[in-house]
Amino acid sequence: MNARLVRSLGVYVLWILVTLYGAKFLLGGEEAALDELVKNGVGWQFVAAIVVLLGAIAGFRWRDMKFGAPHSLVKVMWFPVLVLLAISSLAAVTGFPGGRAALFILLNTMLVGFSEEVMFRGVLFRALLENVRVWTAIVVTTVLFGGIHVLNGVNTGEWGMASLQAVAAGMSGLIFIAIVIRTGSIWPAIIYHGVWDCMLFLIKVGSEANGMETDPELAQQMMSGPTMFLPMLLALPNFVCALILLRKVRDADFPRGDAVPVVA
Repeated sequence: MNARLVRSLGVYVLWILVTLYGAKFLLGGEEAALDELVKNGVGWQFVAAIVVLLGAIAGFRWRDMKFGAPHSLVKVMWFPVLVLLAISSLAAVTGFPGGRAALFILLNTMLVGFSEEVMFRGVLFRALLENVRVWTAIVVTTVLFGGIHVLNGVNTGEWGMASLQAVAAGMSGLIFIAIVIRTGSIWPAIIYHGVWDCMLFLIKVGSEANGMETDPELAQQMMSGPTMFLPMLLALPNFVCALILLRKVRDADFPRGDAVPVVA
C-alpha cells in the first residue's frame, strides 16, 4: 500500500464524516427521508464534501482525476441515454413535483453526482490503480460505492431500505466507472450520475406530491412485496451495459495506472 492510497483512504473517511454526519448536524440530530434532504434546500453537506475533495486533490497534486475532455461519447453513451429517457417516462407518469422542489432536487443530485464521482471514480480508483490490477480496482471501488449507501440509515433510520439502495447503487456504480474508463473523462459520469439520481428522486417526490404514496399501509405492503426490488430492477440495464462496456478492459490498458485506456 503506497502513500497515495493511504492518503486517499484518509480523504474517504473524512468525506464520509462530512457527507453523512454533516447532514445529521444540519438536521439537528433528527432523522429524515432522503427525499427530504434533497428537495427542501441546498445540501450544504454536499458542498462541504466537494470542498474537502478539491482541497485534497490540489494539496496532494493529484493530476490524474480525468477532468479533461471525453472521447467516444456517442459510442459509449447512447444506451445509457436511452435508459435515462425510459426512466424519465416514469417521472412523466407519476407527475413532477413543484418547481421549487424540482429545482433543489436537480441542484442537490448534481452536487452528489460530482462529489461521489470524484471520490470513488476519481480519488479512490486512481489510487487503487497504483496498487492492484484494474479489475480489482473496479470491483473494490464499486463495492465501496454501493456499501457506503447503507450508511444512509444514519440519517433516515430506514436500514432495510438503505441496504436495498446499496445493492442498487453498486449496480449503477459499475456503469459510472465504465463511462470514465471508456470516455477517458470523469465529466460524462458526473452528469449521468446526477441526472440518474435526479430522475429517481423526481419519481419518488412526484408520486408523493400527487397522492400516489399517501397510504402508509400500502407503502408498507410495497416494501414487503416484490416491488421492494424495484431499485435493483431499475439499475439492471446500467449493470448489464457496464459489463458490455468493460468486457475488453485489461491491465495492459493501464501501463502506468494513470493512462487513458485504449479499449476497442
